[in-house]
Amino acid sequence: MKKFLSGFIVGGVLFTSVSVFAEPLHQIAVSFNIKDVIVDGQKLPLAKQALNYNGTTYVPLRPLAESLGYTTKWNPEKQNVEVMKAKITRLLSSEEIKQAFKDNGLPLNPAKLSYFPLNKKTPESYQIGEMEHLHIYVYESYEERVRGRLEFEVIRERTDMIVPFIYEVDNALIFYVPFNTELNLHKKVDAAIAKLKDKKS
Repeated sequence: MKKFLSGFIVGGVLFTSVSVFAEPLHQIAVSFNIKDVIVDGQKLPLAKQALNYNGTTYVPLRPLAESLGYTTKWNPEKQNVEVMKAKITRLLSSEEIKQAFKDNGLPLNPAKLSYFPLNKKTPESYQIGEMEHLHIYVYESYEERVRGRLEFEVIRERTDMIVPFIYEVDNALIFYVPFNTELNLHKKVDAAIAKLKDKKS
């Protein structure tokens, strides 16, 4: 199957969220005939489909790099995408994460409502307000956490949902699902996450 796309838009989608249009747009023919991208024997969850152009396969950079243990960062001054080896100094435990939230005045009441299983992991789910929820996933590695987030991005692309605040700290993936934004609970969640990040440095 072939489709016509604007060449510079393709580059913007594939490699970064920032698009720079330095030249006039032109159309190119691309093929969406790539079924899956396999990394170390596992299918890579992709919210944006890989494509083929002139015999070259184009895959979104961030999920591919992170699945291999790297981080990506856009440098707007140099107009570069920087790829660096992820530095994981320790693995967080569920108890450490929950204590950080409690220390910042967030009661963790077990919630009846669960959340999506991500990379074979069911979260610990808590109610922290009238209808506000936290969902905590603790994985065995950085790469497993990355795969969990990528699976969520695929679900979000296909589902009508309240978009949560997403936090990633080492091996932990945490979602805060707001209901009443006037409560400003995300500020307490932010503070708890900052505390977890400070601990690892």
